[in-house]
Amino acid sequence: MTEKGQAAKDVGNADIEALIAQGLVEAQPITYEDFLPVSAAGIFQSNVGGTGSEAYAGNANRDAFEEALGAQVTDELSLYAERENASKAKVLASL
Repeated sequence: MTEKGQAAKDVGNADIEALIAQGLVEAQPITYEDFLPVSAAGIFQSNVGGTGSEAYAGNANRDAFEEALGAQVTDELSLYAERENASKAKVLASL
């Protein structure tokens, strides 16, 4: 929320896009940082001419990665959607 948004009283608008346009709310992106050792291994294999890169296609090694990690990998799109919705709800509740 901007300083203008913090100073506003009873905005009464539940449209985030309109609040952004009015300068009451500022959208800030979530930085996505990825660590893909399995994909990196596949890329390395293909760059050096290895024939084992088929094993790294798609989610072929997701089960092996999760087993080595000791946890399930979170779906990043669901996680970010959840955080976006929580952020919007918090902003609207504070206006």
